[in-house]
Amino acid sequence: MNKSLTVLSSGEYPTMSSLEMVDYINADRKSKAEAEGLAFPCKKYRKLEHRSFMKKVPRVLGDAAANFFATDTYINGTGGVVERDICNFPKREACLMAMSYSYELQAQVYDHMTELEGGKDINHLDFSGLTDMAISEMQNRVAAAEKFSFEMHGQAGSALMTRRKKEKKAIKEAEQLVKDLIQFRLCDMGDFPDGKPA
Repeated sequence: MNKSLTVLSSGEYPTMSSLEMVDYINADRKSKAEAEGLAFPCKKYRKLEHRSFMKKVPRVLGDAAANFFATDTYINGTGGVVERDICNFPKREACLMAMSYSYELQAQVYDHMTELEGGKDINHLDFSGLTDMAISEMQNRVAAAEKFSFEMHGQAGSALMTRRKKEKKAIKEAEQLVKDLIQFRLCDMGDFPDGKPA
């Protein structure tokens, strides 16, 4: 049986902390600065501070930001234990935060989160081999593709809505294929002569 879709079976999904996000952003800025022969940090590529990133979270995520706040403890320079506010983002929100800085960064974060999910080579919209699966697997595959497309590209006003429309068309075709396979059609058996049992 050919499967190309990996689905997490547990309710646990990987998260990316705001501290990791800041590291990703600073690493991205550092590589861009070095590519241009500049030192990092510099006027063009400033070092992002965690507190500045945290101020941006509610602006990007709106009311949903409160769902991702957490507390982290660390040891400061004098050896004292200090608590700080952080965020733990699931894949979608991590990508939204990264996109607010750059599309290249969003792609890096998306790849990182996909790798954490255990499916580096996941293609949710690859329906090849669909007919080789059991009926329940086919239905789950199409449902997972719809969920992925909606969560990643279904935000109103997003430039990704064009992509969502194309994905929706492919998903509809896969749904129809599944329906055709599970709903048997009986061919016309013709008219039976009157008076004789069939």
